[in-house]
Amino acid sequence: MRHIFYIILFWILTPQMVFALADVKANATVDKSTVTLGDVLENLDQGRDIWVMNAPAPGQKTTLSTRYLASLTREHNVYWQNSRGVRQITITRKGQSFKHAEFEPLIMQKLNDMDMPGNKTGISFDSKNAAIYLPEDSSLDDISLKKFTFTRRTGKFTALLSVPVGDGSFTTATVRGRTHAISYVPALNKVITPGQHIAAQDITWVSMPTLSIGRNIIRDKSQLIGMTPRRGLRSVTPLRLSDLERPKIVLRGKVIRIFFRSGKISLSALGKAIESGGKGDVIRVMNSKSHKTIEAVVTGPGQVQVITAQSDLAQLMARP
Repeated sequence: MRHIFYIILFWILTPQMVFALADVKANATVDKSTVTLGDVLENLDQGRDIWVMNAPAPGQKTTLSTRYLASLTREHNVYWQNSRGVRQITITRKGQSFKHAEFEPLIMQKLNDMDMPGNKTGISFDSKNAAIYLPEDSSLDDISLKKFTFTRRTGKFTALLSVPVGDGSFTTATVRGRTHAISYVPALNKVITPGQHIAAQDITWVSMPTLSIGRNIIRDKSQLIGMTPRRGLRSVTPLRLSDLERPKIVLRGKVIRIFFRSGKISLSALGKAIESGGKGDVIRVMNSKSHKTIEAVVTGPGQVQVITAQSDLAQLMARP
C-alpha cells in the first residue's frame, strides 16, 4: 500500500519538478565579453553568473555544444532540461556596426599630417560595405590609428586600426583604399520640385572624384540657374544635364501666338502648341487657319517664332 502511495506521489510531483527546471536556449544574445549560465539557460534561479565561455567579438557569432554545457553544469550541481532537443546553442554578441567609410575623417587627418592637400584629395575604400563592430558602450572616438602606410605613386594606403572589444581589451582591424583628386561641382542645397525655378541661393558645392566627372555632369552654376528638375532630385548630389530642363512656358494643346519675322516683314497668327517647351526650345506648332504644322522656337510665355534661314537662335532665346 505504501509502495502504491509513493508511485502516485511521484507522478503528481514529477511534472511540477520538470516544469520548474531551467530550459536551454537555442539562441542567446550577450552584450559583454563573457557568457554565463544565465545567458544560455532560461528560468535559471541559481548559478546564473557561473562562467561558461568567452563571448565572440562584438557583432560575431559562435556555438556552444549542449554536451559541454551538461558536463559543466554537472560540476556545479545545476540541473536543466532540453525540451527543444537543442544540440548547438548559437551565441551572438551585440555590437555597433561601422562601415569603412565612417573612418574617413581619421584617415584624412593622417593624410593632412603628411602634407596631402585635403581640399583637393578624396579617398575611396577597397571594401565599401565591409564593417567593423564595436561593443555597445564604445564609439568611434575609441578607435585609434596604430599604423599607416601610404604610397604616393599609386595613391594606395593601408590603415591598421586599434579597435576596442570590451573590458579594456583591443584588437586590430585593417582598412585599405586609395586617394584620388577631387573637384567641386554645383548641386542643390534643398529639394526643388519639377516646375520650380532654380535660383542662385538654391545652389551649393559638393566634391566628387575628378575622373568621375563625365561630359553630362554640370560643372558651372550658370547651367543650373533658371532651370527646373525633370523629376524629384536629392539635395547635395552632383547633377547631370539630363536631370534638368527649361521651365515650360508653352504648354501642349494651348493657344499660342506665332510670330514670323524676315527682314522688315513681321507677321503674327494664332496657333496651337503640339508640344510643350521652355524658352529656347524648338517645338512643333500648328497654324489655326492653315492647319499647317511648322517648327518654331519658344521666345516667351505663350509665344513662339518661326525659324527661317535668317533666324538667329541666340537672339530669339535672349528676347524678353
